[in-house]
Amino acid sequence: MYNILRQTLCIILVFTFSNAGFTQNFTTSEDYDNAYSLLLDLKFSKSGELIRNLKYSEPQNLAPLYLEDLSDFLYIVVTEDQEEFEARKELRSQRLKALNRLPDSSPYKLLAEGEIHLHWAFSMMRFGEYFNGAMAINKAFKALEKNIEIYPDFLPTYKSMGLLHTLIGTVPDNYRWATNLMGVDGTIELGIGEMEMVIAQAEDKPEFKNLRKETLFLLSFLHINLLNDSKALKRYQKEVEKENGPLMDFAKASLYKENGQANKAIDVLLASSDSRNAFPYLNYLLGELKLAKMDQDASSYLITYTQSFKGQSYIKSARQKIAWYSLLSNGDEKMYSSLISKVDNAGSTMLDEDKSAQKEFDSGEIPNRVLLKARLQFDGGFYQEALKSLITSKTSDLTTSDERLEFTYRLGRIHHELDNRNEAISYYDMTIKNGAESKRYFAANSSLMLGLIHENSGNKKEALKAFESCSEFNNSEYRNSINQKAKAGILRLNN
Repeated sequence: MYNILRQTLCIILVFTFSNAGFTQNFTTSEDYDNAYSLLLDLKFSKSGELIRNLKYSEPQNLAPLYLEDLSDFLYIVVTEDQEEFEARKELRSQRLKALNRLPDSSPYKLLAEGEIHLHWAFSMMRFGEYFNGAMAINKAFKALEKNIEIYPDFLPTYKSMGLLHTLIGTVPDNYRWATNLMGVDGTIELGIGEMEMVIAQAEDKPEFKNLRKETLFLLSFLHINLLNDSKALKRYQKEVEKENGPLMDFAKASLYKENGQANKAIDVLLASSDSRNAFPYLNYLLGELKLAKMDQDASSYLITYTQSFKGQSYIKSARQKIAWYSLLSNGDEKMYSSLISKVDNAGSTMLDEDKSAQKEFDSGEIPNRVLLKARLQFDGGFYQEALKSLITSKTSDLTTSDERLEFTYRLGRIHHELDNRNEAISYYDMTIKNGAESKRYFAANSSLMLGLIHENSGNKKEALKAFESCSEFNNSEYRNSINQKAKAGILRLNN
């Protein structure tokens, strides 16, 4: 009898401890935080070693699976390596299946599910899988939305939910049927508010240091590329300056550029060769900024980008800028023609910058050097130099209607950045009047800029009128970008 009881007790203990030992959990730790931090710095090899050690030492802990997925996402997006994308994308379903074993009581279960869907949504869209990407966004939205319902005080969920709400809020009205069909909604104000809440609440919490850094990067990216909020750009610049790493160097340099501080942007990128090696786009950005100054080594960084980057984005644009440097530095039109021809057989036209480069090659026209130089100086934040280039030029230098249209547009943009409000409005109005039927983007963007001027001066009626007019022009260049920014302006004014 005693032996039977002892054997029974042993069996019970074995099953009890066996089940306890293999109960799945999502546990963060110092090693987890270190691996997360290394990933945000794009140090894939070092983070991979930590992640592997975590998986070995804590086989019941599923947190390393999330870090593996984040690693795949960052690597694929930064390198645009399509072979790696194809090789790794099947891992999504395996990871989701494993994470589904987490208890429903863990707020990380739905968070990790939503994040993984979001990672692969953006990765798939990067390679043209728009339908699959849209379906993944829908799944991410549903998982994150449910997590907020169950755990409304769980801060990490609001980073990605805020990102989704913001992106959905920028969708033009004529595509709203798609978001309605998917059952997702959101506004820019809601999304930005959620992400700013994460930054504020995470500030004094060491366990959320990486979450705060990632959210700050995403917010900076959104304001630079979609929202056109100059006050926010200056505010985020102060926050970003405290951070380091390739992604934050990108944010710093981009914010400096947008805020008219190109020399600071160049200094950041020159001081971070490790960041440029980890994130090839930074070579493109450095070459672009140096081109604005006509530095002799501008082309070298653009060439490095075209040679080292495995993806398609900005390749046409980089080759276009190499041709521009040649044209402006020595005026050799034959050399320009030879260099611009290299645009045609490389890269893709997914991005507006690459579309513009391809269009320039297809046109067979050589850019007006005065306008090109002023444009580059302006884009680099050298406003006084750009103004001097234009006002000292000759009217006879402008031989086509497009060139005359660009001349008034450039003057409007320069005076706008120099806070010469009346002059800016005058040149924008002139551009809109003369370019209403043009396929170029000058009139549409002038309307967008007018909206921003009136918004900042508190003239809501005129601001709305200008923003709403943006979609009425015939421009084929930068159409989506301009309309997204106009939509963001309308939403700001109506909220």
